[in-house]
Amino acid sequence: MAKPINTSSRPLTDEVLHQLAELGRVPDAGRKFFFESVYQIVQTACDLDGLVKQGLTSKRGKKLAGAALALYDGLGNLNKHERALIEGILGGKAKFIFDRISSGGLVGLEETAYQLALLSSLITGKPHPRLPSQPPDPPVAGRRSGTVEHWAFQNFVYDLLISTKVANGRLTLAKSNRTGSLIKAIIDLTPYLPDHFVPEPLPISTLQKIRVAFSRVEKEVPDEDAS
Repeated sequence: MAKPINTSSRPLTDEVLHQLAELGRVPDAGRKFFFESVYQIVQTACDLDGLVKQGLTSKRGKKLAGAALALYDGLGNLNKHERALIEGILGGKAKFIFDRISSGGLVGLEETAYQLALLSSLITGKPHPRLPSQPPDPPVAGRRSGTVEHWAFQNFVYDLLISTKVANGRLTLAKSNRTGSLIKAIIDLTPYLPDHFVPEPLPISTLQKIRVAFSRVEKEVPDEDAS
C-alpha cells in the first residue's frame, strides 16, 4: 500500500496510482518506479507548500531574497565574453580556489544561484525565481527578471512528466481543445495536494509551456530499463 501523506487532505492510494499509470501508459516493468516517484512528487509539493506558508517577512529576509535574485539575474544576463571569462576561471589553474562551485562550470554556478534564489523566496514567501529552463528577461534598470507564478505547481507538473517518461510512459496535452492525459492526471491528483495548490482554472498556456520545455530535454531522459 502507498504511504499516507499527512500534509495533504487525503492519503494517496494504490487505486489512484494505478489509474495514473494507465493514463500515462506506463508498462508493468516501470510501475514500481512510477508509483514511488508519484508519491515523492506529491510529498514534495506538500512540503514546498508548507514552506511557502511559513515564509519570513523580516527586513533581513527580504534583503537576502533581493541579493540572491540579483545574483541569479546577473549570471543569466552575462554576455558571451563574460561567460567565457568565468568559464576560464572555473576550469583553469585557479579552479581549486572555487572547488565548491567549479565542477559544473558556469551552468553549475547558475544552478547554485537558482537554488539560493529559490531558498530565499521560500523563506520569505516571495514569488519564486524563473525556472532555469526559462531565459531571463533582458536587463533593465530597476527591474529584475521574471518570477514564476504558481512555481510549486509548475515544478510538480514538470516532475510528473519526467517520472512518467523515465517509467517508459507518456502524458499528452492538446492545447487546442484543453484535453489530454496530463490534464486528467493533474485532476486525479488534486484531492491529494494541498488546498489551492492547483490553480483554478487550470492554466493551459502554462501547461503547454512546461510541456514544450520538457520536450527539449525529453530525448536526454534515460529509460528506467536502460543499461
